[in-house]
Amino acid sequence: MLALGVSILIHILILLPLTDYNPFRFNPAGQTVKVQLLEPRAVARTRKKPSRQVKKTVVKHRKQRKLKQKPKKKPVKTKKPKPVSKKSLLARKKSRPRKPKPQKAADSRLAKIKKKLARQQEEEKLAAIRQRLQAESSPAAQARRNALLQEYQELLRAWLMRNWHLPEHLLNSGLEATISLTIDASGQLLSQKEEKLSGNLLFDNAMRQAVAGAQPFPPFPPDLKLPREEFVITFNPNNLKKPGSGD
Repeated sequence: MLALGVSILIHILILLPLTDYNPFRFNPAGQTVKVQLLEPRAVARTRKKPSRQVKKTVVKHRKQRKLKQKPKKKPVKTKKPKPVSKKSLLARKKSRPRKPKPQKAADSRLAKIKKKLARQQEEEKLAAIRQRLQAESSPAAQARRNALLQEYQELLRAWLMRNWHLPEHLLNSGLEATISLTIDASGQLLSQKEEKLSGNLLFDNAMRQAVAGAQPFPPFPPDLKLPREEFVITFNPNNLKKPGSGD
């Protein structure tokens, strides 16, 4: 009952502004005032509906609010990572440069040191060769070398003549043959070349046999600082008669 009375009172207060009723206005005597209580549903029906103008303004305000709202960002599509196969992982591991092991690093250092020492030795050898060439290029050194070569060539000719056996009927034939011999400092024959032959088979064969039987040849003199040298020897029967004579 209390709730019903409160509800009626609230409805009365709502309807008062819609009527000309003023409870504080003077009421002449003898006049009665009729108060009609309406049900809540009737009160709700009596309310005025909003006009079309109000609806338009409301719709307009809503549209403006929607325009002011920031556009929603589209979700960024993230690419799914491709599945990595075991083969590709192994290939990557193989392509990565491996750190050198301590033993390999030590071996590489040792190899570098050996190369450096070899270069130094080569430079020292070259320097010694240059000094020797400079010393040999002097006029006095050249004269000394030529004299030693001449002495060795005479010794080599006599050595060959002792091993040359020519038939007697060819001693006065006037034939001769020339051969060049390349000999190293130890007296070993490196190569030979027949420069000129006599045309007589017996004579030329006797020369070849003399060269083959005279090996090894005498070594170079100690003062003759040459690794090898070429000597030209002429086989002439006159050298057999006079072994000490020249060409």
